[in-house]
Amino acid sequence: MPDIAKLDADGMLLAVETVTVDQHRTDPQAGTVALPDGHDMRQRLKGYRWDFRRHCFLPLTTEPIDVAERDTPDLVEALVQAIEHLEQALNVPLPKRSQRALRSYRRIVPRRTDGDEIKASGDTE
Repeated sequence: MPDIAKLDADGMLLAVETVTVDQHRTDPQAGTVALPDGHDMRQRLKGYRWDFRRHCFLPLTTEPIDVAERDTPDLVEALVQAIEHLEQALNVPLPKRSQRALRSYRRIVPRRTDGDEIKASGDTE
């Protein structure tokens, strides 16, 4: 018989229950997720959260990063710009791995101009 994951209001995995085939479905309102055969979620109780947008479980250890990116959408762009600025201002070459990562990021996200920046209330710059 199939299993479902029972979630709390924040999507944290609380329990795994065996259900009938008719009950084996994902229901955000009921806080349940249909689990595939061979899952190992019983070993991961209270350690994972279901992400309904991505349709997968995420370890809670990544939550601070997800929250930071959600609450400060310009965080990654600001960090990349800071690294690029320091590299140019100090004329210090970055490690090859960092160079590859930044080039890859810039292929997807072009550099913003000052006019493109979004300022939050209270910003002084």
